[in-house]
Amino acid sequence: MRTENEQDPVRSGRVNHGFRGSTLFRPAIGWTVFALFGVGATGVVLAVVFLNRPTVMGERDVIIQKGMTVEQIGRLLHQEGVIRSPRLLSVFSLISGTSRRFKAGVHKFQEGMNTWHVLQELAVSRDVTRGVTIPEGLRLEQTIRLLAKKLDLDETKLSNLASDGAFCRQLGVQADNLEGYLFPETYQISLTMDEKSVIEMLVGHFFTMFDAEMIARVRQIDMSVHEVVTLASIIEGEALMDDERTTISAVYHNRLKRGMHLQADPTVQYAIGGGSRRLFYKDYKIDSPYNTYRHRGLPPGPVTNPGAVSLRAALYPADVDYLYFVAMGDGTHVFSRTFREHENAKRKTRWARRRSWQRSRTP
Repeated sequence: MRTENEQDPVRSGRVNHGFRGSTLFRPAIGWTVFALFGVGATGVVLAVVFLNRPTVMGERDVIIQKGMTVEQIGRLLHQEGVIRSPRLLSVFSLISGTSRRFKAGVHKFQEGMNTWHVLQELAVSRDVTRGVTIPEGLRLEQTIRLLAKKLDLDETKLSNLASDGAFCRQLGVQADNLEGYLFPETYQISLTMDEKSVIEMLVGHFFTMFDAEMIARVRQIDMSVHEVVTLASIIEGEALMDDERTTISAVYHNRLKRGMHLQADPTVQYAIGGGSRRLFYKDYKIDSPYNTYRHRGLPPGPVTNPGAVSLRAALYPADVDYLYFVAMGDGTHVFSRTFREHENAKRKTRWARRRSWQRSRTP
């Protein structure tokens, strides 16, 4: 019998079913989460251990370019077979704080290096240069081909940059291409440099060499820098002997002053394209603004890559009144003041020139 103070267990909501679920279930959830976390952590550790293992590749040199991101470096090293996971390299660099200390250069990765060792190598300065000699007298496409081959650069990228008028003017060249401005010299070029940096280096060296005294001389002879480079390129194509360059320059300066055709064979060679070869009468008739047998004055631009000696010869011609010259076939020339003297010189040297061409065609 209940008293008035006793409550009905059903009404009070405290019916005891003999099951203490809330008390027992909490530890079960905790242990389950802990177990899952442990399994996950173990999986992560095993994945890191697996991905951090050395690859099976042998010793390898990889060029890391200046400005490359960690992600780009990771993809490159993965492609080269140096690491197993680009993402693991990114994680390691984030943990170690080395992502901003990676050094551009040629990095040598030894057999047996894991990703952590690779990370340490990337933080060491490894800039390596390669000697490249650009001879005088090369054309633009020949210079581009040489740079691409010697420096493992993209020939198409180099060519596109060298023929980009806006880029040329940005470098100070008042022309639509860099013909004549990739200065011939022996350079020590970093293998981390890209196509744009290499071209900037060579053109920059041209303007360093073409100093204030030469600029003043350009104004004195009433020419532009581009015209001087163009004339120097013709001199470069004609002269084999340094001591004849100023005399050849004088011939062209004299003809320009008189409004005569320059009649320079290197301009015809440039117009017809291809390598240097003996010219025939049909070649002199080619319709091109570069053909100085048909058009008076200088051609639109350089036809070869002139060196310092030819540039100075273009600026400082010899004080002579020659108007003609003809090749002897041995690298020297006969200079004449009148057309009659020139015709006589051509007759006297005809056989010598033929023998020279025959020797040049003999393998």
